[in-house]
Amino acid sequence: MHWLLRLYPRAWRERYEEEMLAVLEQHKITPATVVDLLIGAIDANLNYSGMVEGVAGMVNRLRTSVVMVFCAFMLFGVGWSMLQRLTDPLNQFNAVATYHPEFRVLFDADFVAGCISFLAFLIGGLPVFFISLRRAIKRKQKNVLIPFGVALSCLLVSILATAALANWHHVAYALTHMYVFLGGYVVLIALMLMIGTVAVSLMITRTDFQLSELKFVFYPEVVILFCMGVAVVMSTILMIAITAYAPQLFNTQDVGSPMFITGLFCMALGTIFGTMGMRRGMVAHIN
Repeated sequence: MHWLLRLYPRAWRERYEEEMLAVLEQHKITPATVVDLLIGAIDANLNYSGMVEGVAGMVNRLRTSVVMVFCAFMLFGVGWSMLQRLTDPLNQFNAVATYHPEFRVLFDADFVAGCISFLAFLIGGLPVFFISLRRAIKRKQKNVLIPFGVALSCLLVSILATAALANWHHVAYALTHMYVFLGGYVVLIALMLMIGTVAVSLMITRTDFQLSELKFVFYPEVVILFCMGVAVVMSTILMIAITAYAPQLFNTQDVGSPMFITGLFCMALGTIFGTMGMRRGMVAHIN
């Protein structure tokens, strides 16, 4: 693990390297340890100034935690959206659920958990976003306002693209090249989502928050990650049950089982990454 610590700033290594190596020697090294060290290296290079971690250090850790949970929720949301296609077409799902009512219970539990996590995300994230925007406007911080403009542009492009998809039968190109039209829409939305996520993350990273402005985010994060975990468990059980008793549900109008497997993978990966992010916030909260 010595080579991983080389990724940290020199000032950090001079102060903490020996202590960190001693701690690592006493614990079993897992892939999660490697990922956590890599994330810590990124955080240290962005935020470490060589001073003892006081309020400023706690704010930096909490801010990093918020960004990590935000990115994790975006990844989770992509996977969760994919799994919502299991009920399309609805009459086929209802017919199977008549004989296997547990399918509906599992699907509804997954849907409710996802909705609650989204609500908690709005409660915790919107105040942080608006504080960042308001402070950037007041201080005329171009390095924050430019990412905001990029994020807003991505949102507008996504809305226009979705509106065009909803009225595809009025688009001449879509009538003759339907699959190309749909593929282009998916690629565009994925691109806008990635760019928008990076832009919002930059906004938060470049904003000088007060500790009191970030501490309240801890509780919505707990709700978000708990519901994400519940959704992953419910989705996993549902996928196994469908594979065993009704594999025809994987073959909907335009997608198959690979999409649902990918969705479940994204949900699980987002939950793991979000948990790591909350751990960083909890360290600052305890200190």
